[in-house]
Amino acid sequence: MKGLDRFYVGLIELLIICGLAGMVTLTFTSTAFRFFGYGGIFWAEEVTRYISIWVVFLAAGHGVRYGIHLSVDLITAAVPPGPRKALIIFSHLMVILFAGLLVYYGTQLAISNYAQQSASLRMPMTYVNAAIPVGGVLMIFETLRLLLLSRDHESFDSTF
Repeated sequence: MKGLDRFYVGLIELLIICGLAGMVTLTFTSTAFRFFGYGGIFWAEEVTRYISIWVVFLAAGHGVRYGIHLSVDLITAAVPPGPRKALIIFSHLMVILFAGLLVYYGTQLAISNYAQQSASLRMPMTYVNAAIPVGGVLMIFETLRLLLLSRDHESFDSTF
C-alpha cells in the first residue's frame, strides 16, 4: 500500500510541477517572441490559463494531504481535547461536503459544456471544466484519509 501511495503522491506532484514549468516556459517563450517582433504565440495565454486551472485543482487535494490550506485554529486551540476532536471531525465533514458539491456541479458543468469550444484551440471546454470534479475527488480522498489516520491517533491536532 505504501508503494501505491508513493506513486499517487509522486504522480500528483509531477503533474503540478510539469504544469507550472509548462506555464512558465510557454509564457516566457511567447513574451520573447513578442519582444523580438514575431507577434507571440496566439494560443499561449489560453493554454496557460487552462493549465493553471488544472494545477490549482490538483494542488487543492494535495494541500489537504499536507494541511497547507488556510484554517483558523483559534477556536480549536481554545476548546478542550474531547470537544476539539468533534469540532475537527465536523470540519473535515464540511470539507467533504464542499468537495462533494464541487464533484457534483463540476461534473454537470463539464458535461453540459462539451459543445462549447475554447477560443484559440477550438477544443471542448469539457477538458478544462473536468478539473473541478477531479480536484473535488482528490479533496474527498485526502480528507477521508486524514479522518482514518486521525482515528488511529490520540491527537487530532496534526490533521487540522
